[in-house]
Amino acid sequence: MKQPDSESVIRSRPAPSCILCGGTGGLLYEKLSDRSFSAPGQWDLRRCERAGCGLIWLDPVPVEEDIGKAYQGYYTHSQPEPGPSLVRDACWAVWLSYLGRRFGYTRGVGPAWLRLFSPLALLHPGGRDELDAAAMHLPAPSGPARVLDVGCGSGVLLARMQSLGWQVEGVEVDPAAVEAARRRGVTVHLGSLEAQKFPVNRFDAVHSAHVIEHVYDPLALLRECARVLKPGGNLVILTPNTESWGHRHFGSAWLNLDPPRHLVLFSPATLRRAAEQAGLRVQRLDTTVRSAWVYGALSRCIQVKGRAEMSELGKPANLLRGIAYQLRQRRILARHPDAGDELLLVATRVA
Repeated sequence: MKQPDSESVIRSRPAPSCILCGGTGGLLYEKLSDRSFSAPGQWDLRRCERAGCGLIWLDPVPVEEDIGKAYQGYYTHSQPEPGPSLVRDACWAVWLSYLGRRFGYTRGVGPAWLRLFSPLALLHPGGRDELDAAAMHLPAPSGPARVLDVGCGSGVLLARMQSLGWQVEGVEVDPAAVEAARRRGVTVHLGSLEAQKFPVNRFDAVHSAHVIEHVYDPLALLRECARVLKPGGNLVILTPNTESWGHRHFGSAWLNLDPPRHLVLFSPATLRRAAEQAGLRVQRLDTTVRSAWVYGALSRCIQVKGRAEMSELGKPANLLRGIAYQLRQRRILARHPDAGDELLLVATRVA
């Protein structure tokens, strides 16, 4: 029998214990494949059985030397700018005016008179959850201020924050994404956050969207974010919510399980515990419907077809289903605040 070559196999190692409490994990899902890209293998997810915990993690996990094989063709490699469109430009101008009014920005948000139209931005199916994320949920600084984006991808958000007046830096492990970000004119460092050895108290704000679930040691990441954050500065973390209505609705087909790239998945309680163990004081912990249209449309594709490639989002039927899902989740969130597909944590460093 022909043996598989090394490029078609991701080696793995056991991950038997909860990183937060040391508890054992009961099997939640087994033999899941990569449903969005082409990573080889089948993967199990466990949920911590210790009372009051419930953290979910991949067991076994890919060995560190092979994890890169799970990201071949990943969407962060390049996020091209959309082509010219009068409608898109008009919508974005209103969105920017909303950011000016909401967070006090005066740079990069258009003329002051445009703020008269800023309430129109709230017609977005994602509401404030979607709109506020365009400024990292950060108010305009009163003077020169530096923000770090950990896992900045191809720099789309960093470039926007630069236009709003922030001094920006990013960290990204994907070389192709780093090159794309640098072409946008932003400073981005290749490698992990820890490898950069930034000075203590360097940044007025640190932002990290959908990164913590990808790392082997989330507590170490949070501690390093706290170390480089100035006293009084904000750390903003976004990550999937395992207690969401979407997870309950789709079960093992929920897009945000994303094996084998998502190594650890959090609920509101477990993310709070992780932040506090890392020496952070939680200022805000909410769930959101940001990007829920993506999660709804693609989770349904997984449910029906077993796969959900990003190209599916270009189909009008999937777009409409996704928007309907996002609007429905907004209604659910009004009654059940923990039901959103995404967690939003805002924290400061404990002095």
